[in-house]
Amino acid sequence: MLKIIVLIIVLFAISRVILRFKDRQLSFREMLFWVVIWTATIFLLFDPNISNILANYLGIGRGVDAVFFLAIILVFYLVFRLYVKLDKLDRNITELNSNTSKAMQDIKNSLRKE
Repeated sequence: MLKIIVLIIVLFAISRVILRFKDRQLSFREMLFWVVIWTATIFLLFDPNISNILANYLGIGRGVDAVFFLAIILVFYLVFRLYVKLDKLDRNITELNSNTSKAMQDIKNSLRKE
């Protein structure tokens, strides 16, 4: 029963990713990344031995530990990317605010001269 619920959630997530790609909210690279992640989840769901093979390859004791280890690394990477994008957005907002303020000051100065 749990496998069916997880499968439904994963298929829903894949459908959302594809819709976001069609709406041009995700690039092809981002869409491919998420489809690979969710497809890997389906494979792990129906064949848990894949995680054991992965664990042996990585030198980790159990398959579940390997999955959690990789998931934590993935989450750290995604948080880093969000941080970089947020920092860039903050700089762009600051620059836009500064430029708007200068433009408003120029308009005020030109109105005072008239």
